Amino acid sequence: MVLPTASKNQKIVFCIIFLLCLFIQVIPVIRSGLTYDYGIGFWGSNGHDGVWHLGLINHISNPLKISMSVFAGEALKNYHPLFDILIAFFSKITFISTSIWLFQIFPLISASLFLFLSFFLGRQITGKYSGALLLMVLNSISNSLGWIVSFIRFGSLNGESLFWAMQSPSHQLNPPFALSILLILLLIYLLQFPRPNKIFIFLILIFLPIIKVYSAIPAFIIFAYYSLKNKSYLKTLFLSIFFAALLFFQYNSTSASLILFKPLWFANTLIESPDRLFLPKITNMRYALENSGRIGPRLIAIYLGSLLLFLVGNFSWRLIAIKDIFKKPELLWSILVCTLIPIFFIQKGTNWNTIQFLYYALFLANIPLSVYLTRNSKLIPVIIILNLLPLIGSLPNYLGAIPPTAIPPKEIEALNFLKQQKPGIVLTYPYDKYIRQNISTRPLPLYAYETTSYVAAYSHHFTYLEDEMNLENSSFPWQPRLESIKEYFRQDNSHANRGFIINNQIDYLYLLKNAPSSLETFANVDYLEPIFDNSEIIIYRVKR
Repeated sequence: MVLPTASKNQKIVFCIIFLLCLFIQVIPVIRSGLTYDYGIGFWGSNGHDGVWHLGLINHISNPLKISMSVFAGEALKNYHPLFDILIAFFSKITFISTSIWLFQIFPLISASLFLFLSFFLGRQITGKYSGALLLMVLNSISNSLGWIVSFIRFGSLNGESLFWAMQSPSHQLNPPFALSILLILLLIYLLQFPRPNKIFIFLILIFLPIIKVYSAIPAFIIFAYYSLKNKSYLKTLFLSIFFAALLFFQYNSTSASLILFKPLWFANTLIESPDRLFLPKITNMRYALENSGRIGPRLIAIYLGSLLLFLVGNFSWRLIAIKDIFKKPELLWSILVCTLIPIFFIQKGTNWNTIQFLYYALFLANIPLSVYLTRNSKLIPVIIILNLLPLIGSLPNYLGAIPPTAIPPKEIEALNFLKQQKPGIVLTYPYDKYIRQNISTRPLPLYAYETTSYVAAYSHHFTYLEDEMNLENSSFPWQPRLESIKEYFRQDNSHANRGFIINNQIDYLYLLKNAPSSLETFANVDYLEPIFDNSEIIIYRVKR
């Protein structure tokens, strides 16, 4: 298909829409990681997920065997680290900090390329300039129906993830996901041409599983369907599967054990969790029927109703294009499989992690929606307005002067000091979720916000134990180590405590002065030497 060259007015419209879409994509992340009067601020999920990536990136020396930054002495496993490897590499060759690359440079590059590719693919599949703009917009603003529930209940337009799944405006909050959908979009675009480049396709397919493992499912389904129609590409498909598996199992040798069969977990928790849709009367009815031991029509109706709410709430306006989805078998099967997996499976440790499969289904469903709306242009303003409304509720969360959490200036001072010390293993007091109850200031200090890897991330030292959430996600046996740390901080046996420090090769203690541990006790320990002390932090070096 030969497409006409854009006119001057069309180019102006493109630039305006492109910049608006770029703003929507990057604003959730681009202010994080920078230093303000109150410290290093973090918006959205960056307070945990962004810091996790930063901690991992800052400890990559050998990309084939990455050490676990928050579980000293162990290698990274059951994870897809290529994004982090790339950021570490680009930071090293450009001499620009990993934080700037993670929170500022990558989101701008990723979102820009994603929008350009969306435009080109939209133009290719619809044959219209309006279709190109439409896919670019939909890939930036498509949302769930959560805002409708929030508006009815609270008069708020928030609620993007009320039905569980992250939506288009939050793509950049998950950088490996953002990189993976960029490559899937490129794959789909390449397959629109008569003889797509086999080497490009091969590289996309082998690297996707170690960028974001969930992305391999839709990518291989799409290319497998193409290969069955174009037999000359079957060799590329099989080679891609083989080498993708080799790379994947390099980092994920035991990942299969992380998936648990748990049908309708997301649909059931949708109606029983106060922070989701929450329908207590229906939930109580379901509990009563389940406890009766009989599966009757009413219980089945509740299960099916919950599942329907889960699907409709997440796919929202994309469902009006369901006929167009069925017209594209490769998209149909990709969307179907990526939807069925979270319906039937959860992840061990962090149950909700498998919802990320659904992210790809929602992303792919934007493509047939753009085709449908191009044919039914009268609906375009309605659908765009309905998707813009929830942004009125969500964008102020990222535009506010004060973020939810930050690393305070005194901690930045301590972490910078520790960063200058000889490499070693740092022991910190375990995360205590009750500390926040005694803190009235905002932003909330990161140590009280969530279990994170911030000491490993910003000191560039390995920590003995941090970020239990990600350790659980990757199936590390972190609980015994946690108990041994708690036992150490009780300070009941000085001889055993010294043995604990020496045997685990711990070099530094990084202690919060408002933590439950008794700092007076540590002041009199002969094997610890205080090397840093301010109003919030004290750091000890272990004497050998």
